[in-house]
Order: sequence, then C-alpha cells, then structure tokens
Amino acid sequence: MSVRGTAGRRARRPADRAVLRRALAVGEFRGLVLAQVTSETGDQIARLALALVVLERTGSAFGAAATFAIAFVPAFFGAALLGPLADRFSRRTLMLGADLGRAVIIGVLALVATTDASLPLLLLLLLLAEFLTPAFDAARSAVIPSILGEPEVVSAGYGLSRMLGLANQVLGLVAGGVIITLLSTQAALAIDAVSFLVSFVVIVVSMRSRRAAIPGPTTPAALWRDLHEGAAVLWADRSRRALVVLACALVATVVAPETLGLAYARSVGAPDWWAGVLMAAPIAGATVGTVMLSRAPLRRQLDLILPLSVAGAVPLLVTGIEPPLPLLVLMWAFAGAMQAYFVSIIAITTLLTRDEHRGRIAGLAAAAFAACSLAGTLFAGLVGDWTSPAFAVTLIACLGLVVSGVGSMLWPERVLRRDVDALGAA
Repeated sequence: MSVRGTAGRRARRPADRAVLRRALAVGEFRGLVLAQVTSETGDQIARLALALVVLERTGSAFGAAATFAIAFVPAFFGAALLGPLADRFSRRTLMLGADLGRAVIIGVLALVATTDASLPLLLLLLLLAEFLTPAFDAARSAVIPSILGEPEVVSAGYGLSRMLGLANQVLGLVAGGVIITLLSTQAALAIDAVSFLVSFVVIVVSMRSRRAAIPGPTTPAALWRDLHEGAAVLWADRSRRALVVLACALVATVVAPETLGLAYARSVGAPDWWAGVLMAAPIAGATVGTVMLSRAPLRRQLDLILPLSVAGAVPLLVTGIEPPLPLLVLMWAFAGAMQAYFVSIIAITTLLTRDEHRGRIAGLAAAAFAACSLAGTLFAGLVGDWTSPAFAVTLIACLGLVVSGVGSMLWPERVLRRDVDALGAA
C-alpha cells in the first residue's frame, strides 16, 4: 500500500472536531492566544482613532485609506528585514521586546495626540510602532508548530489565530467607535499602549524559552544572507510560491471594503455608526468562515482555495448598485466568510517549511502580502476619490475574479496535493 494512498484516505476522513480542543489544551498556546487578543484589539482601536481624525480634517477617502495603509508599510519592510530575527533569536524574547517597544511608542503617541497635534507627527509615531509588529508576528507564526507539533493540530492553531485576528478587528472597530465617542482619541491610544503591556506579561508567564532555530551570529550581514536564502528557498518551491502569489494577487478584494467603509457610509448619507458596521461586516464573516474551514483536513482546505477565491469576490459586485445598507452588510459579511481560504494558505505554507526557515519565510510572505495590501488600499482610495466608493469596490471585485480565473489555469494542483499528502504521512 502506497504512502500517498494512505494519506489520501486519511485526508478524506471527516474532520476531527476535537482537534481545536487539543490545541487549546496546550498552556503555551493559550497564552499566545491571550497575548494576541489583547494587543490586536488595541491596535484596531488606535488605527480607527487616527483614521477618523484624518477623515474629519481632510474629508478625503484617500486620506483615510492612507492612514490604514501606514500599517502595511512597516509590515513590508519590517517583515522582510526583521523576519530572519525569528530564526536567529529566541522567539519568546523577540515577542517580548516587540511588545515592550510598542507599549512605549504608543504611550508617547497617546500623550501628544491632541486636537492641535500635527498629523504627520501622529502618523510617524504610529509608523514607528508598526515597524515592531512584523517581528512579533513572524516569531509567533514560527513558534506555533513547535508548540503544537502535529500538522492537523498546527492547522487548527493557525485557524484559531486567524479567526481571533479577525474577531479582534471587529471588536476593535466597535469598541474604538464607542471609546472615541464617549472619551477621546487619547484614551483610545492609551488603551492600545496598555494592551501591549498585558501581552508582555502574558508571554512572560505562559511561554517557555526555546533556543534559536539557527545558532550563530546575528550581524546585519548574517541577517541579509538569511533573507536572501529565504527568498531563494521560497521562490524555488513551486507549491509555496503558488500559494503566496495567489494570496498577494487577491488581497485587494479583502482590503477594499474595510478601506472604503468610512467613505461609503459618508457618500450615501449614513450615520457614522454605519461605517463601523460596514467595515466590521467582512471581518465578522471571515471569522465565521475561518472557524468552519480550519476544521477541515488540509487536503480539503487546499482543494477549496480556488473555489472560495471566486466566491469571495462575487458578493462584492452588488456594491455597485448601492443597495440598502442592511443588505450590503450581509453581502460583505458573506464575502468575508468566503475569504477564509487565506488561513489555509498561511497554514499550508508554514507547514511545508522547515523549522530553521520558518521565521524568514513567514517574514517574506508577510512582506509580500503587506506590499500588495498597501497597493490595494491606496488603489481603492484613489479610485474611490476619482469615482465613488461603490464603484471602487465593484471594480476591485471584478479584478479579483480575473485573478482567480488566471490562477486556476496556472495552479500546480498535482504538486500541491503531493506535498500536502506528504505532511499527513510524516
């Protein structure tokens, strides 16, 4: 009996519904989850606060989009340059350093954020804090397989991490609107600073230290060699290259609704609270979709990537006719649910990577994803200013369908299935 035959039947079995409980039974992983929840929720509150300040002062959809885009700039440069640190340093130490640095910078931002403060100064401080996030994320992503071990449990862990990341965005958007309305922008930023301190304490208490995956010097030259080697390894592997390229090409369909939610609500004369609902709708949908998809075996997740990429763009087309807001919220939420395939791309790419390469590969993939997110965010804002927010979302949905069609013709299905089946047989 062949290994592939055994793995194939294993992939076709019903998903083990207890696999997520097995992940949460690990104390270190629970600590990692709690740290993620506290810091990511605070981040969303801070970003929404500054985006509202920019929109009120400039009245520009592009200006608000640029505020959200700031998070992608350091994600691009930081993920590429700092991602190798997750292989050269203890991943626990790297996360602690990133949390402490962000707490200090956002604390300063909260102190200087007044109605008279210069917008460039506020955005520069946010930019500095965001530069530390990629190092934290690369270390967190790289350490999950070491904590959880089994591929199916690791996949469930990534699914939960992705689901919580999305849920934290929803919570942050809703809570941010309430806090800013009842208190102030400074209060929202102060809460963000405290959230990093809470994350710091949780990691100290819950996670054990592990040796660096690659011992040796951490000089700039060594990190540059790591980065170059990671890029070569990623690009040479047909499976991981296809997964990362597809995710990057489709990310504009994910960021468009969140980018243009504020401007769309204003364009149709809706109250500001509708803006928060619109922005949260696709994220809430993605949360539900991620829960459902992460329970499936890896082979099933792989087979659903292309169909879901189409299903994630189609509901956004209705935006062009400016339907009643409750209907639009439902359509955007459904689109978000279909876009849950991104968690499968993250999990499969990481599992196909050896431990000593995971930090740099995660960093490079995140950098590419961030660069395309930045481009998609700015493009959506520009088209929204030149035409209308509704037209911009519809246009980007159409482009997403084109990308999915081209991707289906170039998709290395046989190679991907072979590699994923090998994970099950390992």
